Amino acid sequence: MAEIKKVGRFEGVFQPPKASVEVKSLIVLLHGWGADATDMFGLAPFLAQAREECGFFAPNAPYPCAGTPQGRQWFDILEGEYGAMSASEDLQELLRSIFDEFSLPPSDVILGGFSQGGMMTLAVGPLFDFAGLISFSGALLTEKNLKRANNSSPPILMIHGDLDDVIPASALIDAQSHLEEKGYTVEVVLEKGVGHSIDEKGLESARKFIDEHLPKE
Repeated sequence: MAEIKKVGRFEGVFQPPKASVEVKSLIVLLHGWGADATDMFGLAPFLAQAREECGFFAPNAPYPCAGTPQGRQWFDILEGEYGAMSASEDLQELLRSIFDEFSLPPSDVILGGFSQGGMMTLAVGPLFDFAGLISFSGALLTEKNLKRANNSSPPILMIHGDLDDVIPASALIDAQSHLEEKGYTVEVVLEKGVGHSIDEKGLESARKFIDEHLPKE
């Protein structure tokens, strides 16, 4: 049963595992600009099928969104790289609170996000030894946090529509190039006829990625 849960100073929507009282692994998904936690939580029933012992947490971004008063944002979209770097401190705080709250190491967590949430995933995710990173319609806005990959660096899945008119598909190719230069294992899914959204093919790709990379009990 889904519940509103506060983790550190952040609030979000949490779905506990189907088959376990204890959370043995976790999927964390970050929403896009102007949305909120419920927007990403809609993916929980599908993505959580990969693991019955897996929980699902969708946090609200820390700041109200000027463009959509009911929504939230990780950073002002006009700030670009500077905004992503500033927001990385908030996200690192959130992630450490999640590790403490659920008593999990990063290696038992998949971090992902859509649009601005995908940008934050790529900006901060490589700093931690996650089981994997998933970016839906995102972009690599900054390389300042992008350390060279090592044996425990997370594999990365990037999914993007070729008709995206918000964040062009060229962002996918650019991010792939920079990440692979640093030694990351990158899988890309370029969806034909898809705009700035997540469709069934993208979800299925994400589910398979989770099944392959989230540790099995």
